[in-house]
Amino acid sequence: MKSYHIIIVSILFFFSTFHSVIANYNLSLGKRAYSEIINEEDEKKDSVDVAFKRIETDNIVGAISSLKASDINESDNSIWVSDVLAGRTLGMLGNTNIRGIGISIDVADITGSGTLSGNALFVVDGLPRDIDGLRMSEIEDITVLKDVNSAILYGSTAINGVVLITTKRGKINENRKNISLNYGISTPLALPKYLNSADYMTYYNQARKNDGLDPQYSEEMIENYRNGNKYRYPDVDYYSNEYVRSFRPYLDLNGEFSGGNQSAKYYLNFGMNSLGGWLNFGEGAKARYNTFNVRGNVDLEIIDWINTSIDATALFGTDSGPRGSYFGDAQNLKPNDFTPLIPFNLIDPENSLLLGRKFDVDGMYLLGGHINRQTSPFGNGYAGGVFERIDRKFSFNNRINFDLDMLTEGLSLHTNISFDYYTRYDQTVANQYSVYEPVWSDVEGEDKIIDLKQYGKDAKSGSQSVGNTYFRRRIGFYGLLNYDRTFNDLHNFSASMVGFGSLFKELNDFQGVKNAHLGMRLAYTFDRKYLVDFSSAYVNSVKLASGNNRGFSPSLGIAWMMNAEDFLSSADNIDLLKLRLSGGILNSDIPINGFFYYDNVYGGSGSYNWYEGTRSRSGVMSNREQNLDLGFAKRKEVNIGLEGLFFDKMIGLNANFFYDIYSDLIARPYTRYPGYYNDFIPYENYEKDSYTGLEVGLNFNKSIGDWDFMLGVNTLYVTSKRLIVDEVYEDAYRYRKGYPKDATFGLEALGLFKDQADIDNSPVQSFGTVRPGDIKYKDQNGDGVIDGNDEVYLRRWQTPLSAGLQLKVAYKNLTLYALGEGRAGADTFMEGNYYWVDGNDKYSEVVLNSWTPETAATATYPRLSSLANSNNSRRSTYWMYNNDFFQIRTIQLTYKMPEFVTRPLKMNHFDIFVDASNVYQFAKNRKIRDTRVGGDPYTRTFSVGLRTKF
Repeated sequence: MKSYHIIIVSILFFFSTFHSVIANYNLSLGKRAYSEIINEEDEKKDSVDVAFKRIETDNIVGAISSLKASDINESDNSIWVSDVLAGRTLGMLGNTNIRGIGISIDVADITGSGTLSGNALFVVDGLPRDIDGLRMSEIEDITVLKDVNSAILYGSTAINGVVLITTKRGKINENRKNISLNYGISTPLALPKYLNSADYMTYYNQARKNDGLDPQYSEEMIENYRNGNKYRYPDVDYYSNEYVRSFRPYLDLNGEFSGGNQSAKYYLNFGMNSLGGWLNFGEGAKARYNTFNVRGNVDLEIIDWINTSIDATALFGTDSGPRGSYFGDAQNLKPNDFTPLIPFNLIDPENSLLLGRKFDVDGMYLLGGHINRQTSPFGNGYAGGVFERIDRKFSFNNRINFDLDMLTEGLSLHTNISFDYYTRYDQTVANQYSVYEPVWSDVEGEDKIIDLKQYGKDAKSGSQSVGNTYFRRRIGFYGLLNYDRTFNDLHNFSASMVGFGSLFKELNDFQGVKNAHLGMRLAYTFDRKYLVDFSSAYVNSVKLASGNNRGFSPSLGIAWMMNAEDFLSSADNIDLLKLRLSGGILNSDIPINGFFYYDNVYGGSGSYNWYEGTRSRSGVMSNREQNLDLGFAKRKEVNIGLEGLFFDKMIGLNANFFYDIYSDLIARPYTRYPGYYNDFIPYENYEKDSYTGLEVGLNFNKSIGDWDFMLGVNTLYVTSKRLIVDEVYEDAYRYRKGYPKDATFGLEALGLFKDQADIDNSPVQSFGTVRPGDIKYKDQNGDGVIDGNDEVYLRRWQTPLSAGLQLKVAYKNLTLYALGEGRAGADTFMEGNYYWVDGNDKYSEVVLNSWTPETAATATYPRLSSLANSNNSRRSTYWMYNNDFFQIRTIQLTYKMPEFVTRPLKMNHFDIFVDASNVYQFAKNRKIRDTRVGGDPYTRTFSVGLRTKF
């Protein structure tokens, strides 16, 4: 952290100096120059960012949702941009997906932001970027471009829609200093619950009995593990407060400095965030994830018709803690496996291993283990050394704007170039350590350790190793020629030509992902009533063969300002009523997941010997035939929208109906050719999916005296259908065609087998030995055998219906804000070794009501087995559960200090707030949804903080 402090002090000194220079320069402007300064807030009033420009909201013809960051930050202290879109933004499904479309299509290769199915393209300050680590305090506006017409200027990468993010900039003669400090704690929503040692041994005996085997543990031994010495008869709860904290703290500090004059403006944002770890022992108790970020945006006027903007950001992250994965180990280590710590007072003090030890824990314990457990999460935490993951991210933008009014009024030229670099590596100090297995005996009626067995050795490496390195970089550029002019206050013409290119590369990627296209927008507005927008892109692909690697993507949008017509202009209660229609075809190579899919591929085919075995020759065979006609995938869309404001803008409405077809998706259509031709089948533009949806947003705003009320509701319903699929099945019910894109298929469970007679009178299940208490499946095709051919459509995994609810109530200086999100119509499955238990697995609490002959009528879990049991570990309706929920995502109470407090302190604002996130979710299966196995728990967070503005 010392280096972070140095960086902060240096930056603050620089910008303080810069601030002083700007302030002195302002004084020299004089009264005449000051009066000519444009108020930039008024200039941007009722306007919104769209592709490559900013326009008035009345001139929008596409399906767009916009958010002002200042409105969010005023009542919601969410720190990261990646957390704010869900539930708040009309048309967003979660924080990354627009309208639930584009399932299985991923645009992350453009920005390196992960591999999220159906995620949108995120554009920050004009060019695609990863938004991880981007703070809400840095943001001015967020715009979601949902339909093809509004997003098409971003070319192939806009296939799933675009989220535009614009960062803050300095304002003329508005020198601002903002500081916020926030401290909070995160508590687990739920922790996995496993059986204790005695119960585990009891149920394991039952599992062996179910298999026709003898018990492994005697009743005496079970009783010893239940009530005996916990060092001799361990009962380790890896999720208890002994090892896992009940909360982890975090601290966040953020500062902003901005100002400027006509010639130069600046904006600085810096932040420090420190998050504690979950463990309370060894290196785990010292674990922290620290991040430091800084952004500097500078705007300079070169001459009166040229200005430039330079943006730079940096993020430094350090995640330190013990080696290994504690929660990964905790899901597998049984409670009776070994004693983590062996106390000295139970060991013979003359024991040579005790006397010769090189390491101990707190001078009181030795690390426990045995021949099959020579490492453990406790050994890693106390003696295994230190693990540290280092993240570094750097971004740079340079925009140059040319005002070409001297050539013709309304003409301008803009360029933007960006460079993004991310690197990650792990630093590890790996120590070796010994574990000890105690030999116990009863000494004068007490449990004592009479001997020790040592495994391993104690050795500190004294050196640091670096590994798991990774990097990615992205270079982006666009050039934009723009024309915007209004004639006679009646005809507005707008035209844009853009050339766009980007290159993304990461470790071990020799090809790189390249995207380049030309874009054109022609727009016309007559009398602010009738709007037409023709936007298009001429895209290029490096994934397709020459001659077929370019495509033209057209779109058209029209809008009618109905409230401006004479027949509605006299309606006092209608402030705005706009009808919109848009459609387009977007060509994209994003669904093509590799390169040279159009080319033929050959591989080895064994070898043969000749010349009396002294020589040989390898064979060659076709793996894939070429298809030089392989082309772009396409998104075809029609969007019909209606938006309105009523009763002096008290009620707002925004609704869109959309129909999308994703066609010419890439596949190798094996079903179109005979089986003997499989080695020659090429990739083709073959499969097709459709999405149909409706989104509706309603807002209510009202002030009554000292009270202010805001209520916002947005809903999204979307369904999909597979129209063309490469498939062939003997049974009609197995076809995916006609079902949703997010359909899940599996077996239909009929309950549990009652007895052997039930098994004998049922179809044969081909998944291994079946006994009474195992899951019974339905024979869908009546062939007398249960196998993969009996899998049927079960349910959808993506929710078709989602909704967000916002409520804000303010009384004088006190404001209460709440945000909720709900989803309905999806099901998912209990899977993994927490739910699917067999063999020597650790037992979770789900087995408590497992099947036995005595509980056959009431059992809710299949029989336990000490052997492998794949019959019960299959996706089926038995494990399916409803995933509907409504979650209170955020509640915040903010108090704005009155002027008599802030004025003596020379503050413009001083706010104190308390908030809670992930407060509670109403769900039939809340316990399952809240529990995370094998990783850090899902959390509920409480915090208190303050914000100051000078």
